[in-house]
Amino acid sequence: MTATRIEFYAVARALRAPHPVSHYGYRALASNEQGLHILLIQSGIGPAKARKSANQLLARASWDVLISTGFAGDLDTGPIGSVLIGKEVCREPSTASHTLLSPQRISCHPGWVQTALSLNWKGRGSLRTGRFVSVDRVLTHSMDKHKLNASTGAIGVDMESAAIGQVAQRHGLPFLIVRTISDGVNEDLPVDFNLFLSPSGWMSGGIQVLTTPRCWKGFLDLYRHSKQASRQLTRFFGAFFSAISTMPKPSTPLSGKL
Repeated sequence: MTATRIEFYAVARALRAPHPVSHYGYRALASNEQGLHILLIQSGIGPAKARKSANQLLARASWDVLISTGFAGDLDTGPIGSVLIGKEVCREPSTASHTLLSPQRISCHPGWVQTALSLNWKGRGSLRTGRFVSVDRVLTHSMDKHKLNASTGAIGVDMESAAIGQVAQRHGLPFLIVRTISDGVNEDLPVDFNLFLSPSGWMSGGIQVLTTPRCWKGFLDLYRHSKQASRQLTRFFGAFFSAISTMPKPSTPLSGKL
């Protein structure tokens, strides 16, 4: 499952003979090559859309593994394009009466994690593994990323993995996170992308972009980073799909399904 179109097509380029399928109105591709049945879905951005899509997916069929994939923000000091394999994911810690509450952690399936980590592919040197944290907004400022790393010990941040993991956990389904870094821990984003998450915010976001020429370089950098992250995602899944069609299964049926 991916959130955005660019993430969707990055994974799609690794599929063999994909064909469009109907899935509750979502952009979706299926592939049945190499003895695998893979369904790739673009859920949309944010935890609510990811949760709804995952629930609909699991209500209709039984699957072997549910993968949250796409881009992530770095909370450590890895290079752009680094591939992160999640060991677990938690939600952003909340505060109540200024007391930090321990966030619930959802574990990724250890067998599938080991499968992902054992692949031999171009880009393997960038591979890292650790905890993810999911938030309900785009983190625009580097300062916020550093604070989140300090409070959670996570290496990567996204908006969808915790919601997808909760649905997988409720259905007793193996769960995996595979994401590539598109913005570094020390980088501020060029604009507040949260403005573009609602129809009413597009005008404000557009005005901010048009009236802030200094942000244009930031957009160019982000575009280059996204292309780099996309290439790495395609490379990883090319190796992943090839490997799981032939290697011993990690304690669950190994017909890979996204």
